[in-house]
Amino acid sequence: MDKKALAEIYHEETKYHEARMGKFQRPLDWGAQPSPYKEYHSDKKIDLIPYLPFQNNPFTGEPLPPAKTQGGYPFGIAEISRLLYFTNGVTGILQYPTGQTLTLRAAPTAGGLYPTELYVAIRGLSVLENGIYNFQVKDHSLVLVWEGDFWEEFERYCMHHEAIAKSNLLVIMTAVYQRSAWRYQERAYRRILLDTGHILGNLVVYAPEEGFSPVPIGGFLDTSLNRLLFLDEAEEGVLAVVALPQGEKINPEEIRPTSAVASMPIPKGENDLKMLQLQLHRVSSILPGEKVDLSAVRRPPDLNVLESKHSYKEATLLPESPIDWGESVGQSILLRRSTRGFSGEGFLKEELAGILGYAYFPVAAVPSPFFDPSILQTYLVVQKVVGLQEGIYYFVPQKNELRLLSAGDFREQTWHFCLGQELARDAAALVIHIAHLKRAVEKYGDRAYRYLHLDAGQIGERLNLAAIRLGLGVSGIGGFYDDEVNALLGLSLDEIVVYITTLGRPRSS
Repeated sequence: MDKKALAEIYHEETKYHEARMGKFQRPLDWGAQPSPYKEYHSDKKIDLIPYLPFQNNPFTGEPLPPAKTQGGYPFGIAEISRLLYFTNGVTGILQYPTGQTLTLRAAPTAGGLYPTELYVAIRGLSVLENGIYNFQVKDHSLVLVWEGDFWEEFERYCMHHEAIAKSNLLVIMTAVYQRSAWRYQERAYRRILLDTGHILGNLVVYAPEEGFSPVPIGGFLDTSLNRLLFLDEAEEGVLAVVALPQGEKINPEEIRPTSAVASMPIPKGENDLKMLQLQLHRVSSILPGEKVDLSAVRRPPDLNVLESKHSYKEATLLPESPIDWGESVGQSILLRRSTRGFSGEGFLKEELAGILGYAYFPVAAVPSPFFDPSILQTYLVVQKVVGLQEGIYYFVPQKNELRLLSAGDFREQTWHFCLGQELARDAAALVIHIAHLKRAVEKYGDRAYRYLHLDAGQIGERLNLAAIRLGLGVSGIGGFYDDEVNALLGLSLDEIVVYITTLGRPRSS
């Protein structure tokens, strides 16, 4: 019998089963909830609010003077301010009768817990010191954490990725595990990766508006980067690095098609962490001194594996329905909120085509904004889309094609496997991301688990933004009875459910 990878063990152990939900249910200790903000105290703090393109301060509502237009070489503080704001800044504040407030951010997060921290590395800017900064989201500022030019280290730790050398700006995304684990316990790592994928999605779609060509990097030396940022590895770890060369500085042919690199099993006995999710993060890390095979990053992911599935089924070619984004995708980022309820009404096939077209448009791009889209499959449950038969479909993104697997009304099943959430029952369509975990692990080791969830989160955020732009409702679901989803889709248990996104017409509030 084949020995299971820790990624497989973790996923099996964190599945929801209706008969065993007591394992995951416990009273929340509200006094022990971690802060969603990381505190850095420094005299070198840069206020980014004056550079925002708004009439009012997003925190106080007070009028703002015209946005500062201070230039800089090769770019200025204004570009960084807007980039961070539309990536994961505070886009709304809810005031409760008790006097408490809840800040809402540009990207969705499970349970309002915001486990992802953003760090910014800068070099060669005329308006800012070289160094590593933390983005203080609570007041939209930068705090200098470590002064100096660390590009040699970033290049070495990111396996000499070509985009690093061409950049003056990097964004590093980390996870503070306990922010999510406080509520979701062991299943938190799934949510953390999806949440970070949402933020990555915002950065990838918005950065070009500021003149950057974002290049996400998933293959790096974890411990080395963690130490460079002075992270306590038992509490926080790097999940992704995004190089941001300016558009004119990058030749796509000079950049490796993908940055996904495999991890190696760690020696037995070295894992002393109690939580299974932290063990998984440890064993999916790439350590200094490991022999790393970089041959795979020179080849684009083979998307033919997606096209070959269910090729004998009746296919519907979706129409070309490009979305008009107006002046900026930033407006949709500002408006994005997770829908709390759907009306049960349907929407048009053309609208679904526009949403899917935008979400999956970059799958064949080189270099890819995804880590490996070839290991992530997409199924749809169509419940009320005008122009499509109700039923279960397999989606082929590079052909923009839906293949009908089973016709019928499955609202009762989707409601049930989404833990009785009416969102699933009343949605017009559900987009379900699936992966054959064993094959993914054979390709990337346990690190495959990161790539799958980060990519699903990024695609999920693109689904969010497209739906919002079309005036539709959208909400991601990370809690579901895993095996019941497999049963409905007719999949073996070797294939795992990564993420579900519901789409529909929002219910009147």
